[in-house]
Amino acid sequence: MEKIVVLKIGGGILRDKDSFLRVVNIISNKKNLGEKQIVVISALFGVTDFLIDSMSKCALGKTEVMSIINSLKETHLQYLSFIDDLSIRQKAEFALNEKISLLEKFLFGISYLKEISPRSKDFIQSFGERLSPIVLEAFLLNNKIATEFIDAEEAGIICEGNFENALAVMPKTTTNLQNNVLPLLSGKVVLLPGYYGVDELGEVKTFGRGGTDYSSGFIANIFDARLEIWKDVSGFMTADPKVIPSAKQIPLLSYDEAEELGYLGAKILHPKTIAPLREKALCAEIKNVFAPEVLGTIICGEKDSNPGIVKSIAPKKDISVISIESIAMINFPGFASGLFSILSESGISVDLIVTSEASISFSVETKFADAAFVAIEEIKKVYPSTISMQKNLAMISVIGEGMKNSYGVAGKVFSALGAEKVNVELISQGASEINISFVVKKEDLERAMLVVHEEFFN
Repeated sequence: MEKIVVLKIGGGILRDKDSFLRVVNIISNKKNLGEKQIVVISALFGVTDFLIDSMSKCALGKTEVMSIINSLKETHLQYLSFIDDLSIRQKAEFALNEKISLLEKFLFGISYLKEISPRSKDFIQSFGERLSPIVLEAFLLNNKIATEFIDAEEAGIICEGNFENALAVMPKTTTNLQNNVLPLLSGKVVLLPGYYGVDELGEVKTFGRGGTDYSSGFIANIFDARLEIWKDVSGFMTADPKVIPSAKQIPLLSYDEAEELGYLGAKILHPKTIAPLREKALCAEIKNVFAPEVLGTIICGEKDSNPGIVKSIAPKKDISVISIESIAMINFPGFASGLFSILSESGISVDLIVTSEASISFSVETKFADAAFVAIEEIKKVYPSTISMQKNLAMISVIGEGMKNSYGVAGKVFSALGAEKVNVELISQGASEINISFVVKKEDLERAMLVVHEEFFN
């Protein structure tokens, strides 16, 4: 198979005319170098959130629908006004209107039925990724770059699993993309939508927020391609530079480190992206659309020859901790299984878990905390228990492959925090041995990050 590069274009950078022209320039330069390109594109900046908010508004009544539709049209048509070629612009406007008219019918359906099913929610959320490639295609064609946009249904991106958390069916998707996409690459840049696919019954299912990263990962897997994730930063940092101005860019991450950072709060890359890369031993690079010449963070199977102990410190804000105490837990199998089955059935994901003989504490995102607390009240019907909850907390994760072979890392972390008088509410060390996570009061988050970063990087 010929060498192909997959470019994932993040929605966060698609927010004005200049950002589109930067993307066009990147694609043009690669084309001039003879690179065959598949561009996987997110929704325009803010559009997915807009669509999610719109659903609840439509459920209040049909008067909201046209306002939402007009706003969505205006958001996309404003970019098409920069297209000089009248024929290209009109064709793109027609394609936009056609897709938006389908969305309009679904929004009116919500307004009449007064309910939003998981099926409807995923279908509507997918429209950000159905519309943004039409705009980018017009910009590329306007700059004399042969381009073709194929939506997920036409390309044959097949998925399975739950709504909002689907996974690609790789054998069928591989066959479909090699038949439908590969022939086009001989003369064109191919645009594919991220974030969603269709199951065997034709139902649209999304891969979860940030799922366009995952789309680009499995597409790179299918074509044995190099993956470039284009964002407005040049890669992972040792910490959030907004909190710690002295934070440095990380040149190299292993698959495990990138995966842990994704799961534990860093928003640079969705953790599901790593599995399809690992399967084929492929590399990804985080690239900055505002500084394309700068080498970004490389993610691959190689271990850093000079890794240091810690690679990065990742925060996760708005955490709550729920604790359950019960003497029924002592020497009684099945308590933990029953507890987490209840949470799973309620669709609630748990971050950290700490257990003792007679108690279990776990953390969840605060937006799920009340639902989790109510759900596990059921456990009292079987086991006499005391349940408590603490909100206004934050989680910090210290991550690095070098921790596996180093002694006293936890001691350094908690000694530094103790010296700064930061109280730790919950501590967990991952089974992978490359992360230590702990929970502090939200008001102590930035102070805790500063002191830990100082300990390992300065």
